[in-house]
Amino acid sequence: MRRIGGWILSSILKDNAKHMARRVFIPARTEEKAQPLAWMTTFNDLMTLLMVFFVLLFAMGNPDPEKFQNFQNQLQSGLGVMQAGRNNGQGLPSQSQSSAGGKTVNSVETLPETAQSDNFQELTRTQGLEAEYTPKGLRITLSDALLFKTGSAGLTEDGLRLLGQISAVIKPLQRQVRVEGHTDDRPIATPRYPSNWELSAARAIGVVNYFSNQGGIPASRLSAAGYGAFKPRGANDNEAQRAANRRVEIILGQVETPGPPK
Repeated sequence: MRRIGGWILSSILKDNAKHMARRVFIPARTEEKAQPLAWMTTFNDLMTLLMVFFVLLFAMGNPDPEKFQNFQNQLQSGLGVMQAGRNNGQGLPSQSQSSAGGKTVNSVETLPETAQSDNFQELTRTQGLEAEYTPKGLRITLSDALLFKTGSAGLTEDGLRLLGQISAVIKPLQRQVRVEGHTDDRPIATPRYPSNWELSAARAIGVVNYFSNQGGIPASRLSAAGYGAFKPRGANDNEAQRAANRRVEIILGQVETPGPPK
């Protein structure tokens, strides 16, 4: 009996060992990992919103030209775009040009609102007058024939009337006004003007005197310079180019700043 019992126990143990060997151990189920591209959903939503935003901007990108021009002029006037150099970047004038009076002039939107007047509109129709914006400021160029007789620095009647119109435009602007005289390369030798230096300087001073005495522009805002034939607009190869070089330039610079109290 003891031998039989031992054999039965041994058989049972062997069967259990075989069963344990065939058993497959399944590891405990871990938590499901997050999807690695889940952020793409949020990103796609953001891109969609951006696309809608730019579509709206495009749809609004054609405002009424007249209203937009008025807004631009008011903004430029407020920022002081006429100031040369220091404030030039605060408000950029339009580079568009128009033809007036047989010559090319920059659009009047380069002027502050106070200068956009009937007087200035009339000036731009004057043959031989040009206006353009430069790094120095607004430059008004006048042919010498508009103001003077040949070889003279005395203002003609037409020149006086023209300077009256110009002073009416620039006086309210409170800008520094620099007048520059220029001649061609033909020498002059008279008792009054021994050279083109004297002639160009005398013409600039004559314009400054008019602005101060008749135009009502404070002398503290005025200055004059004569350059003779040494800053020509072009070569003095023919009469047309010489005529272009004989000129007076009026440059409106920075706003006049009050001096220290005395």
